[in-house]
Amino acid sequence: MLQGFPRYDDPREWSMRVAILLLAVPVVALLSTVWLPFVNEPKIWLGMPSVLTWTAGWVVLLTPALANVEYQRNRAAANGGDR
Repeated sequence: MLQGFPRYDDPREWSMRVAILLLAVPVVALLSTVWLPFVNEPKIWLGMPSVLTWTAGWVVLLTPALANVEYQRNRAAANGGDR
C-alpha cells in the first residue's frame, strides 16, 4: 500500500464520504452563482431569470443529496453506531 493514502476498509465510512462529496456539488454550485458570468447575464431561461432558474435547479438537486447523507447516517447508526 502506498504511504499517505487512507485505507477505506469499512464500506460504511466510504459510503458516507461519497455522500458528503455528492452533497458538496450543489453547495459549491449555489455558492459560486455570483461569480458565474453565464448565470449573471440578463437572460431568460425557461421563462424565468437565469439566476432564479440556476438557483431553483440546484435547490431541487440539493434535496436528494441531503436525503442521501441522512440515509447513510441512519444506516451507519443502525449497523454499529456513529464514529
